Amino acid sequence: MFTLSQTSRAWFIDRARQAREERLVQKERERAAVVIQAHVRSFLCRSRLQRDIRREIDDFFKADDPESTKRSALCIFKIARKLLFLFRIKEDNERFEKLCRSILSSMDAENEPKVWYVSLACSKDLTLLWIKQIKSILWYCCDFLKQLKPEILQDSRLITLYLTMLVTFTDTSTWKILRGKGESLRPAMNHICANIMGHLNQHGFYSVLQCCDGLFPDLVSYAPHNNPVRWSVGRSWYDWQLSC
Repeated sequence: MFTLSQTSRAWFIDRARQAREERLVQKERERAAVVIQAHVRSFLCRSRLQRDIRREIDDFFKADDPESTKRSALCIFKIARKLLFLFRIKEDNERFEKLCRSILSSMDAENEPKVWYVSLACSKDLTLLWIKQIKSILWYCCDFLKQLKPEILQDSRLITLYLTMLVTFTDTSTWKILRGKGESLRPAMNHICANIMGHLNQHGFYSVLQCCDGLFPDLVSYAPHNNPVRWSVGRSWYDWQLSC
């Protein structure tokens, strides 16, 4: 009788232990399922968001838009933030090219301060964000320059585009915002350019120039230690002093 009681008790304890282990396994499975579902939902949400943003960017850069040359600097700034938020070189290279062309087009506008992309550098609320954005854009230009091959016609055009971006935003001499009454802004703008150049130098700008020099000797001539850098972009030459 006593032996039977002990056996029943042992059986009961064993069953309770098995039930407890099964509950733990079930809980672990449920937890794993929740984690997997969360990752899947997160992936789907990110994919949907990126798809929507890219669609918005594509709509912004439609080639047949008659107002494309009159977009305000703020509109370009906002669309650039969205592009940089999800930027992938292989997937967004054409969008980046259109962004650069749009920025350069805004800089060529006559007597339209609200269109000039660089005008945002004068905005009290946007100066730091603008500097951060142009640094990112110019470094992506450098990334593309390291990959492009000048012997390919399309690549040579892109090299011209990205070098023009670098020239335009590392030297204030072509900024129309500094003409006339804007001359008083030149010291501040020169300081911003120095800040941008310092950022590029820290990330390997000189190595990019040397890479371009090897690929396309007629395009870039480089020497360090305060020697001038001369860029040939199309038929135009840009000269300025780099501080090493």
